[in-house]
Amino acid sequence: MMNEKQSKTKEINRIIIITIILNILLLIIKVAAGVQSNSTALIADGLHSGSDVITSIGVIIGIAMAQKPRDEMHHYGHEKIEVIVTFILAIILIYIGGKIGYSALIAIIKKEQVYFSYFALFAAFISIIIKEIQYQVSFRVGNREQSTALIADAWHHRSDALSSIASFIGILGAKYGVYILDALAGLVVSAIVIKVGIQIFIDCFQQLIDVSIHLDEIDSVKEIIINEAYIKNVSDIRTRKHGSKVFVDIRICVDPHINVYEGHEIAERVESIIKTEIANIKDVIVHVDPYCANSEDGLNCKGNSCDC
Repeated sequence: MMNEKQSKTKEINRIIIITIILNILLLIIKVAAGVQSNSTALIADGLHSGSDVITSIGVIIGIAMAQKPRDEMHHYGHEKIEVIVTFILAIILIYIGGKIGYSALIAIIKKEQVYFSYFALFAAFISIIIKEIQYQVSFRVGNREQSTALIADAWHHRSDALSSIASFIGILGAKYGVYILDALAGLVVSAIVIKVGIQIFIDCFQQLIDVSIHLDEIDSVKEIIINEAYIKNVSDIRTRKHGSKVFVDIRICVDPHINVYEGHEIAERVESIIKTEIANIKDVIVHVDPYCANSEDGLNCKGNSCDC
């Protein structure tokens, strides 16, 4: 288990370190090109790449802390640290989106003009390509490893790619005398970045209050358990996300006349099914109840006599 965690952390860190190096280069190129062409969108785009460096470092720290094993003060582990890091990244995304929109509005009000430059156009184009590649790689690994922080960081790259598209449009517009395109494109990017930031924010908030996995997934698992685990009924099943991990509590009803060992074997089978059917399970607690045909949920009557 530790080797698996270490392998996951190393792969995520390798991707983030590469993106940090690329973002530093993009920061220098885009700011220089933005100053040369007086492109508000391109300068903001460059600063956005710079902010990605800071957030990426935060992701590395957050994921490293989330991998710590359980201790006396944290019996369920530290996975939620990654959710908190993602929560902060979502707020930063919303802030960046607002800042891009504000800069675009100021550019419209002041009627700022963008100067066409092949260097600026090239810088924006290169940024689009690099940032989109960073997004695709980070997003795929984040999904595979169920890392909310890496997925949020991937959206930082995508928002940067969108900013670069806005800059490209604005600079190209300047060549033909349509100077307002730079600011209008900035407003569109602002709206997209804010929308993504809010979506990630809501998802993180749900995880912080122990949101369950999808209901369809729960229903599917219940059906498999009833068919394969030789039980009478699943009276209750509760799941909660804990960072990238999932905890499951389940109550099953079994024949009241079987012995303890048989009940234990059935519980082990139920746990095995859950770990097979649901990804990233960290712990499963199976509570075994005697089945009572005369009660509505199949449970024994909590100590009262029951004709089962």
